[in-house]
Amino acid sequence: MQRIHFLFTSDTHGHWLNRPDDLDHSLLNTTTAFQTLRQAYLDQGDQVVSLDLGDFIQGSSYATYLSQVNHDGKVIARAMNEIGYDFQLLGNHEFNFGKAYRDDIFKDLEATFLVSNLVNQSDGQPIIGQPYTIIERGGIKIGIIGVTTHYIPHWEMPANYEGIDFLDAYATSKKYVAILRPQVDILVLAYHGGYEKDLTTFEALEELTGENQGAKILQEIEGIDLFLTGHQHRQICQHVAQTLTIQPGYAGEFIGHAQVDFEAGQITNMIGELIPTSSYEKSPQQIQTMSPELEQGAHWLNEVIGQAPLDQVTDNEFYARVYGHPYIELLNNIQLQETGADFSGVALVNDYFAQFSGPITNEVLLKSYPYYNLIATVTMTGQEIYDIMNFNLEYFSLDDQGQLRINPDYIDPKPKHYNWDIYSGIQTKVDMQAPSGQRVVEIIDESTQQPIDRDKTYVLAVSQYRAVGGGDFKWFKQEKIKKISQIDIATLLKQALSQLSQAEWQAINHNYQHMVWTGIAGLSDQPAQKM
Repeated sequence: MQRIHFLFTSDTHGHWLNRPDDLDHSLLNTTTAFQTLRQAYLDQGDQVVSLDLGDFIQGSSYATYLSQVNHDGKVIARAMNEIGYDFQLLGNHEFNFGKAYRDDIFKDLEATFLVSNLVNQSDGQPIIGQPYTIIERGGIKIGIIGVTTHYIPHWEMPANYEGIDFLDAYATSKKYVAILRPQVDILVLAYHGGYEKDLTTFEALEELTGENQGAKILQEIEGIDLFLTGHQHRQICQHVAQTLTIQPGYAGEFIGHAQVDFEAGQITNMIGELIPTSSYEKSPQQIQTMSPELEQGAHWLNEVIGQAPLDQVTDNEFYARVYGHPYIELLNNIQLQETGADFSGVALVNDYFAQFSGPITNEVLLKSYPYYNLIATVTMTGQEIYDIMNFNLEYFSLDDQGQLRINPDYIDPKPKHYNWDIYSGIQTKVDMQAPSGQRVVEIIDESTQQPIDRDKTYVLAVSQYRAVGGGDFKWFKQEKIKKISQIDIATLLKQALSQLSQAEWQAINHNYQHMVWTGIAGLSDQPAQKM
């Protein structure tokens, strides 16, 4: 009998100092877990194949430090090499910091890139690496195909993917499965993408945009033995028909593991699991490998950069999204001052806004606003603003008691709180009893206290992510962008700590409510007090 172990991570997002929901553990623990497991399997006389499925250079405050302050992320390549991956995929967030930055990291990686559907427009070849590989371990022929969600142009600035064609992930997978299947004993499809349907009922979990095609791949492409996925940050490990599919969460909290047994070149057994990594010690060797950038980054993140006299009227995310919050008003104020736009919209992406008061460190700032976003000014008619706000309101729904809740589609299978924008400069009156798409009763221009003119053109300030249509806001398009800021939002937030006057802080603390809700059971029109 031959036994092969597949170990993989996905969506580690540069969490080398800590994890978003676990400040005591990080990818340093994941390193020890990965190396310990691999060595144990090798000591048993088994074979091991290891992969990372992408989204590894962006997503943490430390990763932001490397890109925006250190201007050098090669320490991430050293860290990935220390873990010792055989193969590497690209994630969508590998494009966030531009080509020069990512290429500088990629050239130092020792793992082989598997990239089948992101190709050069000039010659049709993968932008890096190769589309697939066939390797032999213990006499077993293993085929591995690497594929990435092709939805990247819906989120990313064109300059960051210039010269690249994004081929359909499903069609590309089908093509290479047909090529490899006759040549190998086991076929592995590694996909930086997730599942758009329930894997038992195959009922849709989200709008079928093509961002995630995992269920379609499982349903329609025969011949895949092991299907490794990522992107959605979900914890999945199950058999679907004859295929084992796994998704290992994010930030290195779990390692995906598949154990496959063979007799005479035939698969006789295949089991999978998600192995928690927090019980493993932090790797001393990895700390040494990442020195001095790891220590320098930690020191920089702990520096106090200013004071924020911001009222924390609530620390509850839900209430802050419903009623508004001074932190949200601060971000909108920054976008309006930077651009001179008529109105501004931002999303509240996590609960770190509740720490943004008093002494502010780089860490607190970058956890409260974790993305690298520039500000885009976009022209929209009044009617388009009505349409945008109606679509925006899909984030909310009413439960059986008529009380306001987050639409379950924005929670499962993946939380999408970043797709509810809170606007300043306009007051939006809403009737939640009205049909979907017709809930906006009236939008008032707060500068004139008059309803916005549906035929007039206005300028909105939003993040670059939203401006190119991120979140499937179809009204936002590249051709509607007037200008993009030269400074990112997090940097402007840092500057605001020293530039805003006392009067401006007072205005932010008092003028943060811009929604008027009706048709909801038990909802006050007053902001919730801190609980």
